[in-house]
Amino acid sequence: MKGTELNLEDLEGFFKGLLEKNVVDALIMPHRVGNKVSYMLVRDKSKVVKPESVIFAPSFGVNAGNIVKGWMIDEKVGIVAKPCEIRAAIELIKLKQLNEQSVLLITVDCAGAYKNEVYAAHYAEIGDQVDSAKLKELEGKGILIREACAICEHRLADIGDIAIARVAGKVVVAGLTEMGEAALSAVGLPLEDKTKVLERKDEKERIVAEARQQLEKLPKIPSLEDLETFLGDCILCKNCRDVCPVCYCKECFFDQPLGRPVGGDLLNLAELRGAIEVPANQLLYHLTRVYHVCTTCVACGACEDACPKGIPLTRFYPVLAQKVQEIFAYLPGKDAKEPLPFTTYEEEELEECLR
Repeated sequence: MKGTELNLEDLEGFFKGLLEKNVVDALIMPHRVGNKVSYMLVRDKSKVVKPESVIFAPSFGVNAGNIVKGWMIDEKVGIVAKPCEIRAAIELIKLKQLNEQSVLLITVDCAGAYKNEVYAAHYAEIGDQVDSAKLKELEGKGILIREACAICEHRLADIGDIAIARVAGKVVVAGLTEMGEAALSAVGLPLEDKTKVLERKDEKERIVAEARQQLEKLPKIPSLEDLETFLGDCILCKNCRDVCPVCYCKECFFDQPLGRPVGGDLLNLAELRGAIEVPANQLLYHLTRVYHVCTTCVACGACEDACPKGIPLTRFYPVLAQKVQEIFAYLPGKDAKEPLPFTTYEEEELEECLR
């Protein structure tokens, strides 16, 4: 992979160059609003202001993949986001919900992130970027990163078209695909081989080891009865579905009369069964959703953040999805050309699981 080293403040010129040289028609990139971080769709290069304060900000609001879901137009957009968000975009490409030629995927290193409201409340202590040492220091003060981030094994920028990585106090910008290298050349960046610099084997092994240790600490849901208790406060608002970047059905079963019975339909069900729990289909909804997204879930944790009842959904959706992905030896968002497990057939692929 070819790229270059930049100072953090040089990123502003890089992003402006992508727009000025018409590499992209627009950029979706993080934007600071006071102590919070949100996303902004930028078409005018003059609106790219001091990205160095937000590019590595450990804050998570909405998954950027959800913003570009259904982006099937001809104009090209560059997405500057964390690895889980770029992985979601790659899954959307495979699900035919995003045109591969209409996006330039720019992945940024992530040390882990806080919920936006936590980040805003503790911005003075957290700052614009963190590393593992600072995360532990903040943890000692009771300022914890999201559970989804704590169990994430894929925090480094190694997927997409362009990587923006933090290496030895510098920022390395490198093309991961031909499209990415062409984009860097178009804005006039000098390119040299950065493959060895971005290998970061020791750092990756540390991240994986820490993530698996945190995963083991999460409370388990060992039975159906425990799952019903776990989901007991669910009000079926469907926020988890709406913010999920890879949940894409145009017409959801749970917005139809059978999936969302009201009025007379509820009475009919109660007559048929003698009694029904309300809201109806609570367990069915979550089991259907986890089946629907189990191979494409990138474990971003947006579902948990969106739950108004504070149900720790990271302990259900990403954890169960990871087990399914291990069965199929499939990492969602790794490669846009890799087929989805449920769209392919191998005669003996599940033999070991069935024994």
